Order: sequence, then C-alpha cells, then structure tokens
Amino acid sequence: MIILASKSSRRAKLLEDAGIEFTVVPSEINEEVDSKLKPQELVSLISLQKALDVQKRRPNDTIIGADTVVIFENEIFGKPKDEEDAFRMLKMLSGETHQVITGVTILKKDVKKVIISEALVTMKKYSDLEIREYIQTKEPMDKAGSYGIQGEGGKLIDHFKGDFFTIVGLPLKDVLEVLKSLDNK
Repeated sequence: MIILASKSSRRAKLLEDAGIEFTVVPSEINEEVDSKLKPQELVSLISLQKALDVQKRRPNDTIIGADTVVIFENEIFGKPKDEEDAFRMLKMLSGETHQVITGVTILKKDVKKVIISEALVTMKKYSDLEIREYIQTKEPMDKAGSYGIQGEGGKLIDHFKGDFFTIVGLPLKDVLEVLKSLDNK
C-alpha cells in the first residue's frame, strides 16, 4: 500500500488524478524551518522526517513524504504563521521572481529515494487590497509562500519556468517514476 504522509489536499489530488491508490496518514512532525540549512537540504530533511514518522506506524508500506518552500532574496518562506505573515510574504513577492523547491522522500522498507525539484515563479504586480482579498479566501494559510498556483493564487502569477507540479508541491512525473521502480523490487 502507498501512504501519503501529508495533510495536503493538493498532493492527494495529484496522486488521485494520476490513478494511484493510496491512503493518507499525516505525519505529526514539527515543520520548523531551520534557516541554517540550504533550502534543498531543508526540504530533503523535512520530507524524510515526515516519511520516517509515518513509516514507524506503517513499516510494510511505501511512504511518500514531501515538503515545499519558497525562496526569495535568500529568505525561506514556509507556511505563514498568521494573516500578517501571509501579507508580508505576498507583498515581498509582488512583481518579483522567486524559487520554489519541493523535496520528496519515498521509503519502502530499507529503500530510500529522494527527489529535489526546483522551479521559478514570477508574480504579477498586485495591490495591497488584492493581497488582503486573497488572504480572506484562507487559501494562503497552509501554503509555502502564502499562495497556491492551482487555486485563486494562480491569478497572482505572471509566469513560471519549470515543473508546474513542483510548485503545487509534488513533482508528479518524478514520483511516478520512483514508484514504478520500487514496484519492480
């Protein structure tokens, strides 16, 4: 059985749309951002911690742990702490280009596969009022960088370079390739 170690409805929808049979068993780890780590190390570590946490409860299953961060001007943007933090992030990102990094760890018994995927996103120039209206949708509150490209937040984006699914939070093509390779083991 495949287990998604995430509460993310976006990640679950991606797996569901890809025809993957899975169960959601959310990780219970604290997702504190350690600013001493490089972003790639951070998403790798948090995705591993999520997968290991769930693997303790489901040792015979294939576990998918994932984490996404936004990087702008060397600052790591995780999920906002509150509405003001979401406003701060979105205000900084307005009219700018930032990096999105998603790390995925897939565990199957003693096999560990790690995926790091990166994309660039350029935001439109938007007003404080547009930021406040978007925050009122509550969509930004559980997303790295305080926006969701696949939802209302997509209206804030001018363009992106890289894998759309990396920005959503699960580089699907890479994940499917790893799952297929693990099926053969």
